[in-house]
Amino acid sequence: MTQATMEKPVASTSSTSSYDPYASMDTSDSASSVSSAPAEPQYKLVIDENVVEKISSKSAQKIDGIIDMKGNLLSRVQEGLGGDDKTKGVDADVVDEQNAKVDLDIILEYGKSAVDVFDQIKDVVGKDIKDMTGLNVIEMTVNVVDVMTPDEYADKNGSNNNDDGQSGSSNNQ
Repeated sequence: MTQATMEKPVASTSSTSSYDPYASMDTSDSASSVSSAPAEPQYKLVIDENVVEKISSKSAQKIDGIIDMKGNLLSRVQEGLGGDDKTKGVDADVVDEQNAKVDLDIILEYGKSAVDVFDQIKDVVGKDIKDMTGLNVIEMTVNVVDVMTPDEYADKNGSNNNDDGQSGSSNNQ
């Protein structure tokens, strides 16, 4: 029984009364307000593509065998200015409310199996996206854009930390 449907009090013996104090409740006002407002609230969670990209990037960088994610020109400019591109090497597309597609550009560590790293990426990135956003990864493309040793990568990015000249070069192995 809804609120608009109420029993009328028995005040008069005449059933053909011209005045009905509940008439407005039972007809037009309640019908128009009920039809214009949904019976249940509408809730909607919207996940931005940037969020999926950031989760993917952070998840992929935890995987052994990935030296780094390959960024674009904007990423390099940001990093050159001291910033950090949290979505570097990832392009995501939220297809609908339940599904997403992810493309990753990785730099593979020399000596690691690309197939093994790919399998780990599918598991880790797919699980993290599902756990954090509820989205299913329906398509994932992993592009191995380069292969380097950790030392080559450090040399290329100018991040050698040789405080004493050459004495620190073999300590990180």
